[in-house]
Amino acid sequence: MKFIYFIIFLASLLYATSENNDEILADREAKIAKNLELIDSSRQELEAYRAATNTLFNQREEQILAKERDLNKTLTQISQKEENIKKMLDKNEKILSEIKSITNDKILSVYAKMKDGAAATIIAQLPRDEAAKVLHALDPKKISTIFAKMDPQIAAELTQILKNDELFKDLNSTK
Repeated sequence: MKFIYFIIFLASLLYATSENNDEILADREAKIAKNLELIDSSRQELEAYRAATNTLFNQREEQILAKERDLNKTLTQISQKEENIKKMLDKNEKILSEIKSITNDKILSVYAKMKDGAAATIIAQLPRDEAAKVLHALDPKKISTIFAKMDPQIAAELTQILKNDELFKDLNSTK
């Protein structure tokens, strides 16, 4: 009889354990299902965040590309204007050079045709560097006759300027 009690005890213990195991398994299944729901929810949030981030990134990239296109367009316009300005400056410099050349040629022509005494009087009244420039451009024979009619002091100063030739280094480099 003890044996029967023992078997009944074991059977009840096994039955209680299996009922207990079923409860534990059901509880664990519920927890796992809840965790899976949390994981799925988190995954969906992550995907939504990625999509929003990608959309924002694409918008920003498009804005940057648009600004870059505008900047390149502006740079092209600036370089074209700069090139036009350089062309205009070159053209203006040529015109100015021609005007100076014509003016100097005319002035030299006037002094070359002028009587020596009158030329000497006028050149003596000019600032020394201007007088030296005029004399430098004239024929040496004409210079000597003008110096002969000029005050010796002024002729000596002009001769010194012509001799040093400092004034004409700039003049020769612009021609």
